Amino acid sequence: AARTAAELETEIVDLKRLSDIARKVLDSQMDVKWRELRGVLEAQILQRDGESPRKLIVFSEHRDTLNYLVRRVTALLGSVDAVVSIHGAVPRYERRRITAEFTSNPEVQVLIATDAAGEGLNLQAAHLMVNYDLPWNPNRIEQRFGRIHRIGQTEVCRLWNLVAEDTREGEVFIRLLDKIEEQRAAYGGEVFNVLGTSLGELSLAKVLREAIRYGEQPEVRSRMYQVIDEGVAAGLRELI
Repeated sequence: AARTAAELETEIVDLKRLSDIARKVLDSQMDVKWRELRGVLEAQILQRDGESPRKLIVFSEHRDTLNYLVRRVTALLGSVDAVVSIHGAVPRYERRRITAEFTSNPEVQVLIATDAAGEGLNLQAAHLMVNYDLPWNPNRIEQRFGRIHRIGQTEVCRLWNLVAEDTREGEVFIRLLDKIEEQRAAYGGEVFNVLGTSLGELSLAKVLREAIRYGEQPEVRSRMYQVIDEGVAAGLRELI
C-alpha cells in the first residue's frame, strides 16, 4: 500500500510491531486455537475400550502452522510415532505411503495436513477432523471433509471448525456458519450442511478481504452481513 519511502518505513515499523506481538503469543504457548485443539485431544476422543484408538485429521492452511502443530501434538501425546504430516512439498508417492501408514498402523493417531491431503486421498480410516484454519474457498472445506465422509465410511463423522471470533475473519465465518445453521433449522434439518454447495454466487474471499480492510466501518459490516445472508439463502434455494 505504500506510495512513498516514508510510508514504506511506517509500514515496516507496523509489521515489526505485529511480528513482536506474534512472537510473544507463540512463546506464551497460550494461543486460543491451540487451547481449543488441545481440549479436543485431552477429552480422550481418540481412546476407546478394547479397540485400537480412533484417528484424527487436523487441517491447517500454512506449512509453518503445520510444523508448529506437529511439535505441539507430538509433545501432548508423548509419542513421535503417533503423529504424521502431509504438505505440498511431500512427493505423491510419499503421500501414499504416509496415508497407508495412517490407515493401517494403530500407533499413528493424528494426521496433520495442508490441503495437499485434500486431493484425492482416501483417509476414511479416520472419522474425526479439525479445521485448525478455515480456507477462504468454501469448496475446499467440502473437499477436506470428503476425505473421511464418503461411501464406505461406517462411523459417524465429526468436524470441528476453529474460528477466532474476535477477528475480522472470525466475524465473517461466524456469521456464515450461523446463517447456514439457521437455514438448516428452518428446513427441519433436511439440508445437508455443505458450505461448498450452499453459497450461490457469494465470493467468500471477496467478503473476507473487505472485512479485513474496512470492517471497522458500520456500512461495510452491514453490507457484509447482507451479502452473506442473501448468498446462503439463494444457494440453498438452488440446492433444494
